[in-house]
Amino acid sequence: MKLRIVSYWEHLWQWWLWYGLDSKSIHTSGVKKCTSLALLRSTLALEGVEVIKVQRLWPWQRHWPKRIDHEHLQALLGQWAQLLSSGLPLLSCITLVHLQQASGRLRYELIQIQNALLSGVSFSNSLSQSRLFPTTIVHLVAAGEASGELATLLAQVHEKQVQQANLKRRFKRSLFMPLITLFSGLMGSLVIIYWVVPQVANLYTSGNYELPMLTQWLLGLSDMAQASIGAISVGLICTYISLVWLWSKANLRVKLEWVLLHIPGLGELMRLHSKADVFLVLSLTFNAGVPLLDCLALAANSSRWEIMSRDLNASILGLQQGQKLSQILTKMSWSAQTLQLIRIGEVAGDLGLSFTQLQHYYEAQVVSKSQWLEQLLEPALLILIAGFVGLILVALYLPLFQMGQMM
Repeated sequence: MKLRIVSYWEHLWQWWLWYGLDSKSIHTSGVKKCTSLALLRSTLALEGVEVIKVQRLWPWQRHWPKRIDHEHLQALLGQWAQLLSSGLPLLSCITLVHLQQASGRLRYELIQIQNALLSGVSFSNSLSQSRLFPTTIVHLVAAGEASGELATLLAQVHEKQVQQANLKRRFKRSLFMPLITLFSGLMGSLVIIYWVVPQVANLYTSGNYELPMLTQWLLGLSDMAQASIGAISVGLICTYISLVWLWSKANLRVKLEWVLLHIPGLGELMRLHSKADVFLVLSLTFNAGVPLLDCLALAANSSRWEIMSRDLNASILGLQQGQKLSQILTKMSWSAQTLQLIRIGEVAGDLGLSFTQLQHYYEAQVVSKSQWLEQLLEPALLILIAGFVGLILVALYLPLFQMGQMM
């Protein structure tokens, strides 16, 4: 048994990523299993490969992360588009790009894609086999291969990815700063209630002073908080676990999403952002020649919101039954402008243009709403927190003022 375990671990640590020049001085790379670095170099030398760099492939790097992050995807698409536009073959583009990658997992997958291309597999199928790339990107690459405009399509997708990244950055900033302000205010209030108030309470209780109602309320709040700190901690942990469990259940998640999407101000911003993401996918895929049913399926799979995914899946069923997209969306909570642009696209036979216009419209709405929230929400929270802290300070010092008047 012990021998089997040792053998298993040795198997895990025997994989290597290597880079070098073949007999024709062409850059080449691969993944190889060898018991030692010296054996790897001698094996590759016998194959006519001059090794330039070797990197151990750790066990987790072949399986994690499961998906490529947006930053690496954006960079890859831009590099591939630039290299293909310059006239380089696809295989050379893959090789040049993966030599510059720092992520072991990404390097490993790019080498696997390179090997798949060498064996005759199409680029889109090799991306699909890696399972590292989003399904939307795989379909777009397939459409670019079919049309012969892969470089142009990758450049367009890269440009859209950059725009989407900027939009997400603005969206996160509009939420991040108010949350930081709220968290800082709550932490400051807790410090005062847990540590400062008890010290002052000892001073007041040592004498026979009749305390103002506001001070009595503050001392009672401090005593209650200190006595129930364990219960509060357990309650917060149970609340977090309950929310995670609710989010994992599709039917319950829809109800939780409905609550989140109807928070005043923030809910509208999240709805606008989700619609901008949906129309970005629809615009890219439909204009690339992907059938409408597949476009809606891709948009449904890429959406983070179960409510949005259900609406899009319902649209697919309606289209399969012979209804128009505008008729289906009329029964859902889509704006009149959205329905009007889709009707115009259906009549004119250019839904792709309508999807692009709606994408730009919702992106502009996200920017406008984000700016409005940044200008309103953060000052409002500052005023609210300052008022609460000020109330605590007044409650602390009010008895001192009364004592001074009595003397």
